[in-house]
Amino acid sequence: MTVLAAVSAAALALTAGCSDDDGSDSSAADRESSQEAAPEPEEEPAAAEEESPAAAPKEVEVTPPGTKLKIGEQAVVPYDRAGATGHIGITVTGVSDVDKAAFDAALGENGDADITPFCVEFTVENADGSDLGGSYPPDLIGTTADGGDPGATVFGADVEGCAEGQAPDEFAEAGASYETKRLQGAGPGAGVAGASYEEDDYEDEPIVWTP
Repeated sequence: MTVLAAVSAAALALTAGCSDDDGSDSSAADRESSQEAAPEPEEEPAAAEEESPAAAPKEVEVTPPGTKLKIGEQAVVPYDRAGATGHIGITVTGVSDVDKAAFDAALGENGDADITPFCVEFTVENADGSDLGGSYPPDLIGTTADGGDPGATVFGADVEGCAEGQAPDEFAEAGASYETKRLQGAGPGAGVAGASYEEDDYEDEPIVWTP
């Protein structure tokens, strides 16, 4: 009896020991399973990026009325047309001859046999970063080599090789530019070799470009 009891006790002890080991392994497995099954934390949605406000137009130095420039030099003037306001830089880059027959055809019945056509070529730059998208170029007027009146003025006509351009739709960055042209004419015995800007405050004292 004593032996049986001892054996039973040992067996119970062994059983208990085994039970503890199994319980420990089971708990560890449960913890691992719990850790593996735990859902990953959801990422917080990124805060919506705030749109940066449009930069204010920068200050520029305006070219005074009556300024005399050489072809290739820039004038900076205020711009205010059809709701677009700001400042532009104007650089007359050259003057070229225009085919007389093409010119007469473009003017039709308004043509004049005594007018010799010329093409004033210039660049328009956004000087201050104002939104001038789609705006039209200034109306430059042809002059003689010494800045005088060539004896004829042409408005609203284009010919092949001398067509007026326009600012691109995206034209709000300071320094952006586009090239354009303006058809002009000269009377008998005269020619166009330069150009003048005579709009707004410059009507009485234009800016003049000469060779």
